[in-house]
Amino acid sequence: MDTIIHLDTVTSTNDELLRILNEKIDEVPEGTMVYADVQTKGRGQVGNHWESEKGKNLLASVAVFPDFLAADKQFLITQVGALAVVDFLSVYVGLDDLSVKWPNDVYIGDRKISGTLNEAMLMGKTIAYVVLGVGINLNQSVFSDYPLNPVSAVQLTGREYDVDKAAVLFRQCLMARYMQLVNGGEDAIRRDYMGALYRKTGFYEYADEDGVHFFARIVKVHPAGELELELESGEHRVFLFKQVSYVL
Repeated sequence: MDTIIHLDTVTSTNDELLRILNEKIDEVPEGTMVYADVQTKGRGQVGNHWESEKGKNLLASVAVFPDFLAADKQFLITQVGALAVVDFLSVYVGLDDLSVKWPNDVYIGDRKISGTLNEAMLMGKTIAYVVLGVGINLNQSVFSDYPLNPVSAVQLTGREYDVDKAAVLFRQCLMARYMQLVNGGEDAIRRDYMGALYRKTGFYEYADEDGVHFFARIVKVHPAGELELELESGEHRVFLFKQVSYVL
């Protein structure tokens, strides 16, 4: 089986790679990538829609088999994916001012350039495989149906990018970060993630799931992915994803 599969149209690259894994997992090498020109049902976190104009952006999913990781450590794979996007955009696109908006979006300044969606299959207390899905805005200049403030590489640099080359280079960045994890780099992954975190210092406005607004600063991201904030009162609160949001 080819380790990089390019398709014209899919419902989503995650769906396609999951289908392949379900049909013939023993034939799928680690690092297999599916990328597509267009997704008819592109997905973001918790059902959010991912918009992408056909052939303009990198829409890709990669399979890894981290059976050495306990199930309660799967947030490390999320961190690996987010850092790989930062590495790719730094090295290939030449962007700076990049950060990871907890848990896994990549921002440049206060604008979103990438999102990820990871789907894991657990086997008992370990992880059988993870499909890491990513959308990176490369060449799209107009966004019509986006929940937040998107930006693309072409808008920032004025240059268009070869999506096929981008797929190969992103996969290299992802597998380099993944091998860092394989080789015992858990602490380094967590440290780099915290170093890249969006709004990692200072007090900013947040809203909880009940719509209550408050100012807080990030204390840490727990190993399982929970975000710990310190309010101006000194109270500490710990949030799961979707229990709190940044006010931009």
